[in-house]
Amino acid sequence: MTLAEADRPETVAKPRPRFSPKVEPYPLRLPAGKSFGPVIAVTRGLTGDLYVLHQPNWQLGPGDDIADRLGPVARFSPSGEFIEAWGGDDHVPAVDGVSQWPAGNDGLDCDGEGNLWLFGWAEGDGAVLKFSPTGELLLRIGQRGRIGDDDDTQFLDRPTSCYHNIKTREVFVSDGYGNHRVIAFNSDTGAFTRMWGAYGKKPSTVSEDETYGSPVHKVAAGPDGHIYVCDRLKGRVQEFELIPGGARFLREAVIAPGTGSHGSAFDLVFTHDGKFILVADGSNNRVWTIDLASFAVLGWVSTKPAWEGEDNRPAEQGLLHRFAIEPNGDLLLACTYGLRLMKYVGLG
Repeated sequence: MTLAEADRPETVAKPRPRFSPKVEPYPLRLPAGKSFGPVIAVTRGLTGDLYVLHQPNWQLGPGDDIADRLGPVARFSPSGEFIEAWGGDDHVPAVDGVSQWPAGNDGLDCDGEGNLWLFGWAEGDGAVLKFSPTGELLLRIGQRGRIGDDDDTQFLDRPTSCYHNIKTREVFVSDGYGNHRVIAFNSDTGAFTRMWGAYGKKPSTVSEDETYGSPVHKVAAGPDGHIYVCDRLKGRVQEFELIPGGARFLREAVIAPGTGSHGSAFDLVFTHDGKFILVADGSNNRVWTIDLASFAVLGWVSTKPAWEGEDNRPAEQGLLHRFAIEPNGDLLLACTYGLRLMKYVGLG
């Protein structure tokens, strides 16, 4: 047994994806004099362009000027060259005098048509915004400033992510920081199609012990066509099979039980071989592996191996919020202090 193996006494002895212990800054070339605020999400477009979502008005230090920050959605070429940045209060039409751009940027997903879906977590953020790759608004579902509860089929409460089935024209939204459900709409018209809560039950009827915590932070489709949901606060990843009008609960895995603070199931991606789920855990600064066949939690890798530093900032400013998987298996980590790269080194 190697020392590394001895240090993992609770890890299931099964091969899983392994990553380099060196977490590196991702090499993006920003315009001169420009910077990011806290990085919230990252995704690749269909052409390989990289989209980074950040919060320009956060963590401004003495002497910092918000005018030096890029727009909220920054687009880079596959090689990391800056292309454009867009977004903000004036980027989309207001409704009843209320800007529909989120006050707290939270999620950014690219669908199979190359369109981008944007979400917000702050009080009043009730809109799902669909954009073209160049930032043209294509659809708004819900409305910022008008909040719906777990029974509402039109309005939401701080939605966080989506999966868009481009064949059936149905978009599934995790809703969210205020509600406790997945809700789906026609992706062209915004018409309601279905919804469910924890264990596939009607959201407003799920018991307090069983209901999703706050927030329901991620919804995604797996290689098997099933739908997977991250219940961040309670550390659960739940698997569902779609059925007419709803979804049937199949299985769940609990990530780092007993984790407090922000919870442990922030985001998930699937490895390209379709065998594993990787789960981003911002509270513990880890990426966990779930075996898709058995739904067993196999172990974790740290996203914050540094044990000392010269910076003067709290640890939570390095929180891992979301991530994306590259074609070669590397992970792009959207950490609040910047975009980071964790290199894949193989199964072992």
